[in-house]
Amino acid sequence: MDDLKPETIKIVTPHANFRYSYFVTPDEYKGVKKYKGEVLIKTDTKMEIKNDDGTTSTVDAVPFIVSQLEGLLDRWKKALKERYPQRSFTLTKNKNGEPSFPWSFEEDNLVIKVSKKAGGIKQNGDTWSNPPVTFFANEDPVRLMTDEERKEYVKISPETVGQISMKCSGYDAGANGVGIRCQPMSICIRKFVPWTGGGADDFQVETTTSNFEEQTATSAADF
Repeated sequence: MDDLKPETIKIVTPHANFRYSYFVTPDEYKGVKKYKGEVLIKTDTKMEIKNDDGTTSTVDAVPFIVSQLEGLLDRWKKALKERYPQRSFTLTKNKNGEPSFPWSFEEDNLVIKVSKKAGGIKQNGDTWSNPPVTFFANEDPVRLMTDEERKEYVKISPETVGQISMKCSGYDAGANGVGIRCQPMSICIRKFVPWTGGGADDFQVETTTSNFEEQTATSAADF
């Protein structure tokens, strides 16, 4: 029986801040390189969404995005149980033994952890790689940045404002649990604030057994 392919959705955030950002040069931790960061969205933020009939609506961003992520997780758990009825599933746990999700709440922010591996080695010894995060400039219309322009954003202040397009999908890590993850695809920088120093501890991201994954289409139209 083939492995169950998880559902994938794309979420484009409204204006947000970025923390612990490694979107240009991947961070290396215990030999694994990842593009990663945290996306902070204020709880009173509004965003426009496209309706099925082609019209648009203005919604509260945080409850809308959380409902998208919770719905994705619920459908993934249901699909796994239907495909493998004899298996018992548990959610991935954090270091405190509690269920771990890529989103959480901190003061007046929704915090979404995004992460994707930059590359690795398959079981047969072949190497694989993921494309880097795409950057768009805040112009009208938005413009794809050059590789040279992207270098300016190797280190950014948490006060930097932008939008990020994320690919969200389920994963099954066997004994390590199941859950969903959010992978950074592209970013449009709306207000750039340079990083001025300091440091940040690494944060835990769910471990999965996947290698290269097909990318969800992303373009300037996302922003």
